[in-house]
Amino acid sequence: MEGTVATVRSAFERIAAEPTAADLWELHKALLATGGAAAERARAVARTFHACLRTLESKSASRAASRWGAALGTAAVGSVGLRDLLAQQDLALDQLLESAVPAFLEVGSAVEAARAWELEAQLVYDEFAWFLYEELWALSVEERPDLAAADRRARIDELLDPLLDPSVADADRAWLVIDVFRAVLAARLAPLLDGG
Repeated sequence: MEGTVATVRSAFERIAAEPTAADLWELHKALLATGGAAAERARAVARTFHACLRTLESKSASRAASRWGAALGTAAVGSVGLRDLLAQQDLALDQLLESAVPAFLEVGSAVEAARAWELEAQLVYDEFAWFLYEELWALSVEERPDLAAADRRARIDELLDPLLDPSVADADRAWLVIDVFRAVLAARLAPLLDGG
């Protein structure tokens, strides 16, 4: 048991400094070896935190690809239009406009694809806020059973509302969700680490 607590502590120290999916996986394995109700609750947080990090990594890569694709599509359409324009300098204005319409439609399509990614990314925060809200509520009940439900709700809302606010920058929301996961994981690991 002492060795697994040391492994749990070591993995958590790395996660607290800079969370990675690999360290959460190592923590998961150590918590399985530790066993017990406290380890099971901590594993549930670690598992969802792992999913959060993987989702954020995936969304970040997807966003970069979407933006790059939009830029390339726009550049490709623009270069074709410019080449046509230079080759056919004697076209009437209405013929030039007619050849430009498909180019504008393709550019618009690329921009809308990038915008669709942004909407999908917002849904990620909703999913993890749901889990974190329940965890924060349960931890608050354990630590402060005397706190009125309205006060408990107000405190949790104050913490998690920015996560659900689409006007908050994506980078700020990503930082917030990771920070809250670290705090919840620390709270869930406290019973295991305090005794070890």
